[in-house]
Amino acid sequence: MRVLDGSKRHARTQLRDGYDVFRLERMGNNVSPRTLEYYDLRIGEFLDWIEREWPAVERFEDLQVDHLRAFRAYMAARTRQDGKPLQPATLHASHRSTHTFLAWAENEGYTVDGRMLRLRPPKRPRKEPTLFHITQLRAILAACERPSEALAVRLLVGGGLRISEVAGLAVMAPDGLGDLMLDSLERGRAELRVRWDAGAKGRKSRRVPITPQLALAVKRYIARDRPRAVGDTLLINAYGRPYHKWGIDSMMDRLEKRVGFHVHAHAFRHTFATVATQLGWNLEKVRAAMGHADYSVLLRYVYMSSERDLGPMDGWAEYVVRP
Repeated sequence: MRVLDGSKRHARTQLRDGYDVFRLERMGNNVSPRTLEYYDLRIGEFLDWIEREWPAVERFEDLQVDHLRAFRAYMAARTRQDGKPLQPATLHASHRSTHTFLAWAENEGYTVDGRMLRLRPPKRPRKEPTLFHITQLRAILAACERPSEALAVRLLVGGGLRISEVAGLAVMAPDGLGDLMLDSLERGRAELRVRWDAGAKGRKSRRVPITPQLALAVKRYIARDRPRAVGDTLLINAYGRPYHKWGIDSMMDRLEKRVGFHVHAHAFRHTFATVATQLGWNLEKVRAAMGHADYSVLLRYVYMSSERDLGPMDGWAEYVVRP
């Protein structure tokens, strides 16, 4: 749903008009297109449901806490296309986005039922993140059939990058520099540049230290395996086009079928953080490398680093930089 561009036509209510202004304000605040799509989806679900189930509710002052309770119950009873219920994380995200919109409306001077803002979010169980043992990582790399697959895996685990950040890496960025930074390689240091305009979450650029072996793998791929004249994106798929997020998702699915155990991109990020902690990185260095705003998430990796055996740390030295 894109309210402002008119791709879907809705009756003009105060709620819809309010969302248009909310979205426009977020665009003015330079939030990422992905965040805007997130709001379109989650808040759009709520507005669509209100219009369908409660057509008389057109203004913020018409919206009551019981409407929001009924919507949350509706979402909890929904099923996905495969027939399974929505994940707790999805329900939690739906609540938080709706809460953000309503809190904005109250701040703008609309009459908002304060009980809606005080509703506690749905419980979200904290699952133990998937981590890869060194033998599993080697099995995944051995199952890669194309150089782009092997490099994507090494970038994910060696830099702790998010899937969109890997897809956004460039041989030559708009500023005329590559995202592989080798200016300190003579001191045994190389870095990946994760740019605000190329998938970095929250549009916060950062640099991530990587091993010389990973830097060499990137250079070798560019020189020997990457197709020519296909733009500036680093990773190119079998069709000669840049990988996007869904393309790397499909790559993970193919690798999972080949190795016989669950493989998903974010597990490499969890593994990177846990290995880095076991190698002795301090919290600030891990936080900066992963692009987190605070330490709350990192504490989980500190816990896991003392509990999980991922194999000999000497085996990881090829993939994750020692401090």
